[in-house]
Amino acid sequence: MKKNVLSIIGIVSLLIFVSCEDFLDRNPKTSITANDYFKTASDLEIYSNRFYQELITPLFDDVGSDNVTISTNANTMYTMVNSNGISSSNVGDWDISDWTHLRRINYMLDNIHPENMSIGQEDLNHYVGIVKFFRGDYYYKKVKKYNSVPFYNKVVNDMDEDLYKPSDSRELVVDSVISDLEFAATYIKPALGQRTRINQYAALALLARVCLHEATYRKYHTSLGLTASANTYFNKAISACQKIMDAGLFELYGSGAGDYEALFCMPKLRDNKEILMSVEYDQTLGRGNNTHIVLGMYWGLSRSLMEAYQMADGSDFSYTKPDGTYKTYVELFEGRDPRFSVTFAYPGFNISPEITGNSPYIPKTTFGGFDQIKFYPKETSQRIGWNMNYTSLPLFRYAEVLLIYAEAKAETGTLSQADLDNSLNLIRDRVGMPRINMSANVLEDIRRERRIELACEGFRLDDIKRWAKGEEWMGTKPQGLYIHGYGAFDVTGDGEPDVAILHDADDLSPIGHLSPDIQAKIEKEYLYDANGNRTSIYLNQADGKSGFMEFVTSENRKWAERFYYVPIPNQQLLLNPNLKQPPGWD
Repeated sequence: MKKNVLSIIGIVSLLIFVSCEDFLDRNPKTSITANDYFKTASDLEIYSNRFYQELITPLFDDVGSDNVTISTNANTMYTMVNSNGISSSNVGDWDISDWTHLRRINYMLDNIHPENMSIGQEDLNHYVGIVKFFRGDYYYKKVKKYNSVPFYNKVVNDMDEDLYKPSDSRELVVDSVISDLEFAATYIKPALGQRTRINQYAALALLARVCLHEATYRKYHTSLGLTASANTYFNKAISACQKIMDAGLFELYGSGAGDYEALFCMPKLRDNKEILMSVEYDQTLGRGNNTHIVLGMYWGLSRSLMEAYQMADGSDFSYTKPDGTYKTYVELFEGRDPRFSVTFAYPGFNISPEITGNSPYIPKTTFGGFDQIKFYPKETSQRIGWNMNYTSLPLFRYAEVLLIYAEAKAETGTLSQADLDNSLNLIRDRVGMPRINMSANVLEDIRRERRIELACEGFRLDDIKRWAKGEEWMGTKPQGLYIHGYGAFDVTGDGEPDVAILHDADDLSPIGHLSPDIQAKIEKEYLYDANGNRTSIYLNQADGKSGFMEFVTSENRKWAERFYYVPIPNQQLLLNPNLKQPPGWD
């Protein structure tokens, strides 16, 4: 008997940890089958644990959207708009590895047979709900990417005719997604525990997120012919948010910009009441992230995002002063929404005083001069090296739920001042911003608030797409800091020059009045190299000596309607001729 138990344990371990050749992809060549394995709640938990790592990834940037100027990181959308460099011949995904997640999900659902299990109905529904949560998340990401895809709710084998079926309609796939997420939101247990596991409220939040996206997509992409059904999804989003709000378990964290900032660089979020679900990173667990890269390593934030932050009194920001001149870098940070200076690297920001002493951070003008500090680990002990940053990251937070609620209510024409006060205005209250009142522009107010509150959390590109704002917001050149003219300027707030913008290395006359020591110390950026070619930046004014920083890689930035989707690789259409390219890519 003992030998048999040990054999079963060994086989189960093999089933769980081997990769593409495991029982997920073919029946195991042993006497232990899936029917033998899926017996208890523990079996279902162990199997479903693998999906956490594979399908849920926290985001901490807005690369590819109008919130970012330039990026040296590979990004599909960035490549499309800047060079039209993505086509069906070079695009990735849609291969075996891309669909393996779905196969594993369906394998579990196919092999749950309650009559052969020792499990209560409540536990069974809970774990089925968790797996359906992952399937809903998986498939809606596919919808956002391709518009319509083949929907499989069971494992498809090599000889199955459905393997080569055409894409199902967007309506069918989305209805299937919503069905999965509604099941998850109904039957997953509400217990929050440490908020690092899927719970009922995380499922409701994902349901609300998906429904808002689909509702607005149908409303503003009229060519789909689905506008009439948009309100169905707006109302589902409102209902899901209302259930979270009525639970009385969640609230915005703290008060002031410091507490807002802390949400994105805390060691632990497990007990934070704003968090519905988070991912925890811990050195003792051997799990780290790379959030340190947000600061001047691969991208910069845009003038467009910078200007979206209001003044502290609730008035709109203006780059120009009363005398018609542009504000200096230091002046941009004066009297602004408190979230601005905990998202953008502010004058005098110091990475590590214990290491750099009094040496403040110098923004990267090659990225536009606006660097991101949101998500940057504040303690040196939290950032040790590559994949060795130990801050927990939010996946679903209450502020997003409140924003979804306000937007969906505004879109359906049912928003009241009380609704605003119980949602969007709570978010503004936290940082001391004046409350928003009902007006004809309230939807634009909500959209702006969403952009600010959720900046750098990976939502912006999806928002641009669902609102059908690609041409308006992505079809213009991204800009950075305004440069008053060739010469040196202060970015640290101490009154001393830190950076110089010059035509080329041979012409130092604009900083000739500075002492040799200061000339040697300041960072110099040149618009032209030794051969007379442009470097990565140039200034957009006619004289070429002043203006907003623009980028050579973005000179031809253009938006095309097909960019709302990504093409299917040609090789996949050869394998399955029944597939069709998304709109605009055929």
